[in-house]
Amino acid sequence: MNNPKVRIPMNSPNTYTPMKSPKLLPIALSLCTFALGSLHAQQTPDQSDEEIVRLSPFSVQESADVGRYQAVESTSGARIRMDLMDSTQSISVVTNEFLNDIGTARLNDAMKYVAGISSNAQPNALDIMSVRGFVSLGATLDGFNQFNWINQDPIIIDRIEVVKGPNAILAPQGLPGGVVNNITKKPLFTNKGSVSYQVGRWDADRAEFDANYVVRPDKLAVRVVGAVTDSDDYGRGEFHQNITVMPMFTYRVSQSTELTVQFHAYNASLTANNGVPISLYAVNRSNVWLQDGLPRDFQILGRNISRHQNGQNTRFFLTSQITDKLSMRLVGNQIEQSTRTNFLGPTAALDVNGTPGEVITLDPITGQWSWDGVTRNDSPRYRLGGANEWPKITHANLQNDFVYEHSGLSWKSQTVAGYAINYHSQHQRIKNYVADPTLYDLTDNFVPPPYTLEADWRDNWSSRNRSNQVYVYEVLSLFDDRLVLSGSLSQNRYFGEGINNLTGARTENKGEATLPSGGVVYKITPGISVYYGFSKQELLGGSDEDAGIPPHTVPSRQHEGGIRVKLFDGKLYATLAYFDILQENLYEQNFANYVQPRPVPPLPPVLAERTSKGFEFELTWAPTKNFSLIGSYTDYESRDRDNQRYTNAPERMAAAWASYTFSETGPLRGLSVGVGASYVGERPSDTIGQYTSPPPGFTPARIQPSFWLPSYTVVEASASYRFNEHWKAQLVIKNLLDEDYIIGSFNRSIFVSTPINPKLTLRYEF
Repeated sequence: MNNPKVRIPMNSPNTYTPMKSPKLLPIALSLCTFALGSLHAQQTPDQSDEEIVRLSPFSVQESADVGRYQAVESTSGARIRMDLMDSTQSISVVTNEFLNDIGTARLNDAMKYVAGISSNAQPNALDIMSVRGFVSLGATLDGFNQFNWINQDPIIIDRIEVVKGPNAILAPQGLPGGVVNNITKKPLFTNKGSVSYQVGRWDADRAEFDANYVVRPDKLAVRVVGAVTDSDDYGRGEFHQNITVMPMFTYRVSQSTELTVQFHAYNASLTANNGVPISLYAVNRSNVWLQDGLPRDFQILGRNISRHQNGQNTRFFLTSQITDKLSMRLVGNQIEQSTRTNFLGPTAALDVNGTPGEVITLDPITGQWSWDGVTRNDSPRYRLGGANEWPKITHANLQNDFVYEHSGLSWKSQTVAGYAINYHSQHQRIKNYVADPTLYDLTDNFVPPPYTLEADWRDNWSSRNRSNQVYVYEVLSLFDDRLVLSGSLSQNRYFGEGINNLTGARTENKGEATLPSGGVVYKITPGISVYYGFSKQELLGGSDEDAGIPPHTVPSRQHEGGIRVKLFDGKLYATLAYFDILQENLYEQNFANYVQPRPVPPLPPVLAERTSKGFEFELTWAPTKNFSLIGSYTDYESRDRDNQRYTNAPERMAAAWASYTFSETGPLRGLSVGVGASYVGERPSDTIGQYTSPPPGFTPARIQPSFWLPSYTVVEASASYRFNEHWKAQLVIKNLLDEDYIIGSFNRSIFVSTPINPKLTLRYEF
């Protein structure tokens, strides 16, 4: 790993693992180390402001001349700066310039251009995405786990780093598909800022501000970013409002020691899109459209049935260059979230008399659904039901990392060691709505009804989870960086406790895992490298004595290999990767319980596994300073033990975006344009994951998806014009060709696309 001698701030977009309740001894050791680092810096003789200092190994050094969408380094793979060419795992970086050029309103706007990632179900909540086939409920923030019932506001995000596959250093309990790590904005030692306002057809009406001020040159900088949104979305009665603000400061204790503190707060309300009923005749790949008679913007929810969430997040990042070879980082995170979320949804279709009215049927022998073409229900009715949830969540994380770097004539060594302490608690209460006997015709000027809550709790439970991690990571570069060897060992202990506050029942789960990883990179030339990597993770699985599921862990491992190309001084970067992920020790339904006659008592669940394997290709190219291109292609299979595909997960995807900035001279100076397209292959709708109950003598069959979501291609474009050094306007058009497509599904409901949607932003920069 190169450590160039440059005078660059140690201000870094750090990335870390989830952590939990701090302990005094590690903190004391870290503070002592910090004090020694400061003393070392202060006692160095003849030190002046002009002295050259090293770039912190926890910082990313951006290169302004390689292209708007090019990234050279990442800190998410191993908590320290790493050249992407040296990584033994696929790491994708989405730059701030790309986020701005495409007019990012939510994280999934950008993620669809990253290989192996697709949106999953709800478009306006949870930031749900599929990463190499595994559903990710949200993304990490600077390496810290967090879960939102709303979409993360992009105003606080500087760039996004995606680590593909299991990674026991960044996220020992993360998902096997990978970690989407949002790197937050940090203070800069330059005075600059901007304010903007956006108007548009939907998902607009938004103001943003970003102000950075140097209080003392090379000593103290403060920055405040924030946004206010009060927007109507496409669905009838659908809206979202959000106030987000994040003040922060960076203080340089000495030439080698720096402290950054962030205070992040938000308050949001929205109508959570729960989907629109699909045609009763939708089955397999036929008749996959909205129920007849429903307008395309139909929503069951109204403004009176909304979701509210507020939260406060405090983070600190302390880095110190203790000696020429030894560096330290101490980081912490505290999150408090409070949510009140409502859900209202329909039963299965009924007829006008209130009796079951579904027209498709399940074959108990094959598990396939079909429609006979004769049975009809052209006036379906529904009863409505719902619930109100009150989740409260606390995260507390502490992490400490040390880096020792040494180099010889033709080799370099980088040793990283550290620990993480993590705590998570959640208290959740749920009440159902009072039963509503009304039969609703959704096509007859439907108005969402008022609701009242039942007196008794449906659920009232609390959980607490703790984990501790100690790890060591080694990178050895040989033969003048021609050969790079790396390996790590992460020791993890987990403890989970659940309490049913209604019954007093308690469950406990403990686990311990030693997780290795390793890999090799061989550079055929300085610009062409081949690599192989092996990595593991292990989740703490839940237990259920009534269902016969004991306390357990769920391990996963990945083999990955590929080739990387970086040519023309970094202006062309491409990677082709093959990955093979195996997740084991999953408890699933026992098909023997569906044999007639059924066994009494039921047999316990069986252990199963799932796999995800295939190819990914990514490309960024900037042949000139005016033109930039990013593209990706994914072809993989994510399957369960019965070779069944997973809900809403496409196995074929492709995307590309290109932008061009006209010359600074000439009639079009100040104009930039961009256009992009993304392709998503067909996906199965919700799969129940159970077996049929066939007649005696027949083997139970897996229940298949009742319908498949069609593939689609969507195009978007943008154009920006800079009037002068202060004023700039940007027009972004989402769904440029007004494509009518289905984003995802939930049960027998679907999420439809927003029609062509232009949004205009006016920005003032100072």
